[in-house]
Amino acid sequence: MRQSVNIFSKLFSSPTVTNKHPDRSKHIKHLQTIFAPEAEFFTQLPIFNNRDKKNIDYLMIHPKMGVILLNYFDYSLEDLKGVTVSLAQEKDTNPDIKTSEIKKFLMQRFDDVFNTQLSPIRSILICSKLTENEFDGLDQSFHLHIPKHSTLFCDANDTVYKDILLNKENEDYDLEKIKRALFPELVVAKTRSLMTNEQTKIMHTQQSENILVHGLPGSGKSSTLIAKALYEKMKKPELELIILGKRVCNVHQLQALIFSFIENSHWALNPADITVSSFETIKKRCSEKENYDLIVCDDMNEEDMPFLLQLLNKKGKLLASSHYHFKDIKRTTLYANFRLSPALCAACEGLEVDHLEQSLSRVSGNIFMNAVLTLSHLLKEVDPNDITIVHENKEELLTLQTEIDTFFSPISYLFDTSDKKEGIALYPMSHIPCLLNKYMIIIIDENSIYDPIELISRARHKTFILSQSEEVYNIIQTIKEHITHKES
Repeated sequence: MRQSVNIFSKLFSSPTVTNKHPDRSKHIKHLQTIFAPEAEFFTQLPIFNNRDKKNIDYLMIHPKMGVILLNYFDYSLEDLKGVTVSLAQEKDTNPDIKTSEIKKFLMQRFDDVFNTQLSPIRSILICSKLTENEFDGLDQSFHLHIPKHSTLFCDANDTVYKDILLNKENEDYDLEKIKRALFPELVVAKTRSLMTNEQTKIMHTQQSENILVHGLPGSGKSSTLIAKALYEKMKKPELELIILGKRVCNVHQLQALIFSFIENSHWALNPADITVSSFETIKKRCSEKENYDLIVCDDMNEEDMPFLLQLLNKKGKLLASSHYHFKDIKRTTLYANFRLSPALCAACEGLEVDHLEQSLSRVSGNIFMNAVLTLSHLLKEVDPNDITIVHENKEELLTLQTEIDTFFSPISYLFDTSDKKEGIALYPMSHIPCLLNKYMIIIIDENSIYDPIELISRARHKTFILSQSEEVYNIIQTIKEHITHKES
């Protein structure tokens, strides 16, 4: 197996060597084309292990190569005339290239997570302004400390790149395990499953503009936003950050996600240092002229956007989510699903849209009687504790309870009027984001502001939506579009 690049840190010469900050994005994109689609690249990547942190400028992982650290040496032949180099020392705080500590850190990370080394960790030096012949003419100290077999020169072709990185001894490495070791923060706390590539891409995007994370309920929008927010806070502790949820119950959900991510990762963050608030405080914060570097807004309202933009610093950014579309904001979409697919499958019998109408009741008669008829059907096989009923109007909940308890023996309770918490629960629609049960009966009216798809996703087995509104049948079209996208 080839040896790793020896690390040097200091350049010694009489003239001042100038090395401005070059744009390496084109070079990284070229590497991506060479090793696509197997390779995955990460830039400006912080790796955490307990309270220790190392920053990696450029890293590539590949199923045949393992972990590759890409180090750039951006000096030209003119810069290096009469220059010598020395090895990096522990006391060197700002070396040109110093990866030995990073390698040890990554090896320790593998051992801590999986008690074994998952892959080799190799360093490749990219001389972006030196040809191979020019390198050969440099001072002998360069040849002493820089192995040519791990160095790529600017006149090398794609075949040379592959020959240096790939060899016959390469084995198959488990990229999912490697990513779990490198990025424990990308594990979804509730399911312990690795986040999708779409979520990972959002996590590592250098946010240069406002971004809207779009997706159906259950696509992981909230988890992605919280992980991204904590990740940015970890990279930059002085970051002025606020996380906003639509209602108080949403705030509690977001706080629970924060605790879960911190508990299940190696982040040295204190949840108490993360400000989480409801949308109700936005206008007040604007009046008090608060400013933030990053505002994370879960399930954003379009009417709140102007106020959110007022809260941003001059270079601040907005990261929001919604299952609706908004103008004038860059959108990135999550297509995979953690929750919605099983719920939809139960609601419309395997996503067969023609059967969905069996779960919908649109009537011109007594909507309460339809609720009773639906209950009559369910209670033949379902325990009352497995049923939750939600109504748009709080005042009409009492009427609905009377209807139910008149038809059956008393088996229902209102969310805020009974100490007994057994039987069929009746909740106002304002609680819907926090509700989840095996069977949900949801009654909506003409003026409902809730997305029917969001309502369907509330039940683990099946949702019944009772309504006199034409809006109910928009569910079918939405699901058709969802299926079409998945099939394409």
